[in-house]
Amino acid sequence: MSMDKMRAWKLLEDISFVRIAGSEEELKAAQIIKAHCEEAGVPAVIEDFEVDVVTINTATLEVLEPEYKAYPVIGIGKTANTPDEGVIGGFKYIEDGTDANITDVEGKIVLMQGRGTPDLYEKLKKKGALGYIAIAGNIYEDESIKNQLRPTNAFGKDHPIPGVKLHITDAEKLVLSKPTKVKITLNSESKKATSHNVVATIEGTDLKDEVIAFSAHYDSVPYSKGSWDNGTGSVTISELMHFFKENGTRRTMKFVWCGAEEIGLVGSREYCKKHEEELKDYIFNINFDMTGVTIGYEHCCVTASDDTLHAIEYLAKINNYPVKTALGTYSSDSTSFAAAGVPACTFARLNAMGGAQIHNNTDTMDRIDPDSFMITLDFVSLFAKQLADSPVNPIPRKFADSVKEKLEQSKKMREEMEAAKKAAEEKKDSGEEAKPETEEKK
Repeated sequence: MSMDKMRAWKLLEDISFVRIAGSEEELKAAQIIKAHCEEAGVPAVIEDFEVDVVTINTATLEVLEPEYKAYPVIGIGKTANTPDEGVIGGFKYIEDGTDANITDVEGKIVLMQGRGTPDLYEKLKKKGALGYIAIAGNIYEDESIKNQLRPTNAFGKDHPIPGVKLHITDAEKLVLSKPTKVKITLNSESKKATSHNVVATIEGTDLKDEVIAFSAHYDSVPYSKGSWDNGTGSVTISELMHFFKENGTRRTMKFVWCGAEEIGLVGSREYCKKHEEELKDYIFNINFDMTGVTIGYEHCCVTASDDTLHAIEYLAKINNYPVKTALGTYSSDSTSFAAAGVPACTFARLNAMGGAQIHNNTDTMDRIDPDSFMITLDFVSLFAKQLADSPVNPIPRKFADSVKEKLEQSKKMREEMEAAKKAAEEKKDSGEEAKPETEEKK
């Protein structure tokens, strides 16, 4: 049998351990995947690339007035450090950070929910905010894991003010206590580490010069075994590899297990850089980011043309595949391929409200099952086989205008972050270390 859900589940069990970008555990998972490919008779290589990892040395949050209280926090990497003595200021809860929320943040440390935009952090800096506190976690989860918030290795993205992360239950207490003076300290350092992509290839026959790339990230976040996110995506493409090994393909198939997705799609971007010359021959990228959840629904985001979206919708209806579709960009590795000019899509089986969670210690194999896993795989194997053997490439190498706009926005944001990173490195090399002023110095 070319696809075997229990074989997939065995591989999923083998890689269901914490495997953070740049860690020894991530390399261990890469080696397991490579060995799995070779056992199936498909040649595979591990491609190394460099990543920035952050060590948080100190991160604290204290309410000084009207009544002293210390809260447990974790530091947000790639934000500005505070002086050793920390920064002291007033307090304001700015909710989602709309313009109306941030009219009076000068000299204050702000509490915010959600992930802000680079534009918001620049506004906060210009308006005189001293630092920020991000809210994370689930208000109903066990108190014992409130310190197991997802450490933000890279998502500070060189923010110009220091940031720490606070559990939502403590954030609620903080707001209700109406603090007038708070203090945060943050000391972190960046270093280089090595992450890895695993690449397996099945060469096509008469149309081998055209390539279809399947991708899924295999790294996880701290405190998470990442069985659903994205161990399931990883074993989805392993089963597609078995399928095409047994059934053959006119076009060449690439299977790319991406490292370091969780810190900003780094692995897939590095793959596209390394293989830039080859990408002109890639006709489509099919990415998977979370499949197999027991209670959930099928989703496909198409980062390509309207024609491609409609083709997927048409085939889904003919085969009674219940999928919700969207045209746009997705926060996964398909966006890296699309940014490099390759039409792409991401398939996912997403959770129902109140169901399975990711990016914490509950992401285990408990909320997923082999039969649900096959719902996505059965359809995509059919779709991909048609692409593999079609006499003429049916995927237009173009993008809908709305997709182009989103890709341009992502490109601009990336360029701004790279410029900020370069400026920060140049300042550090020159010996200038910008530090926020304490309240006493102002």
